Amino acid sequence: MRIVIFGVGGCYQDRKHKIPSQYEIVAFLDNNPALQGQSMDGHRILLPSEVLQLTYDKIILMSTSEEAMKSQLMELGVNKKNIWYWERFASEICRGRLQIHCGNSNVNACKKRILIVSPHLNYTGGPIAAVYAAQALQDRGYAIYLTAPSGDSIFIEEITKNGINVIICPALPYIHREELMWIQQFDAVLVNVFPMLPCACELVRIKPVLWWIHESETQLYRNTVNRYEEYAKRNDLEKVNIYGVSRVAQRKYNSYFPGGIKEILPYGIPDQKGNNCTRDMTSPLVFAMIGTVHPGKAQDIFVKAIEHLKAEEKENVRFLIIGPIGTDTYGNEIRERASRELAVQITGQLTRSEIRRAYEEIDVIVCPSLEDSLPIVVTEGMMYEKVCIVSDAIGTTEYIEDGENVLICKTGDSEHLCRKMRWVIGNREKLEMMGKKARNVYETYFTMDGFGQRLEDALRQTMDSFNGKQSGDQQ
Repeated sequence: MRIVIFGVGGCYQDRKHKIPSQYEIVAFLDNNPALQGQSMDGHRILLPSEVLQLTYDKIILMSTSEEAMKSQLMELGVNKKNIWYWERFASEICRGRLQIHCGNSNVNACKKRILIVSPHLNYTGGPIAAVYAAQALQDRGYAIYLTAPSGDSIFIEEITKNGINVIICPALPYIHREELMWIQQFDAVLVNVFPMLPCACELVRIKPVLWWIHESETQLYRNTVNRYEEYAKRNDLEKVNIYGVSRVAQRKYNSYFPGGIKEILPYGIPDQKGNNCTRDMTSPLVFAMIGTVHPGKAQDIFVKAIEHLKAEEKENVRFLIIGPIGTDTYGNEIRERASRELAVQITGQLTRSEIRRAYEEIDVIVCPSLEDSLPIVVTEGMMYEKVCIVSDAIGTTEYIEDGENVLICKTGDSEHLCRKMRWVIGNREKLEMMGKKARNVYETYFTMDGFGQRLEDALRQTMDSFNGKQSGDQQ
């Protein structure tokens, strides 16, 4: 294959070692006029307008501005079928490759073989929900394999120790002939999260597919639909059985694909509370945010709320920000603002076992997300009998009541969040009872037994519907 690389900056420099020698680089394109006429790795650097003079098979986009680059090429007359994102090219390179991590070898006597397809396996909400789905189905007698294009090695080690088989398939989310061959062995596929759209559309041609939607972020939908526009068509999805994890996720999906989600499939989480002894009232009161540091999670609102508190209100109080934090503008802003507050600590990413230990010291979970369909951290907080302060934008609000089993603040309003935190600081004697009521919400809606039954019913309906349509097509 003859390829043209659009972009010679950091993205290309980080990835060029992954391009096999059998792919011939014809030339480079870059919008920087100062680079015109220069060479990179033995090939010319041209302005994008010169692309029409070249003979090639594909143009590979190598930049964080890939959408703008794609539009630029199409305006120049380049066929969009010949423009590939790096991930599409990487999938072509990796087709047929598998890395298997064995968790449970005793799968021959199981009911059915279920494949769960997820994006990168790491300590974020979507992958964690996929792991809990795998555990719930495995406990009900299914043979479960969890697959993703990549994964955090520590996370994979943790879940395989719990008996879950993992297949790393770097060609995902694109599906080639080689992937179809090994996926044929499964009875059904659960495709996890909206960005795995290509998997849902391709795999439903051969297997029953349950597509489980978690997201509510507008920008994520826009990016996914733009990237996979050939799949984002209503007729491609008619045979896919689609569920939302919450009403919030359902509304967002249906705003793009009207009527696509008709049913809700809330997750469940394992009960890990144990004894969880009541904390000493004289010990520091600990507020915590858990999750990736990202604008949508609103760590900035949390820090601003802390800044609104008076100095005497922050005595004997600690504030934790737990989760991966990048070096982007937002991550650096959170670091800078947090550094001004002596009581604020940024821990960075913790493993699941480390987070479980952290919960022993936490009194209050804060989730001021701007958009969040059903945050696992809030469900965990309720399971651990913690007081939770949440924004009114999250999907959990349909299960909870402000002032009864949680505290609800206005989305994006740091002063309102501060007032909720101030109430907690001034009413420590009431926290234990509110935590117990939060625990009742977990026991009513989010146990693994209930989740396993919901998931098994959804899979059975998915398989029956698929087999019925297959029979109808053959008649």
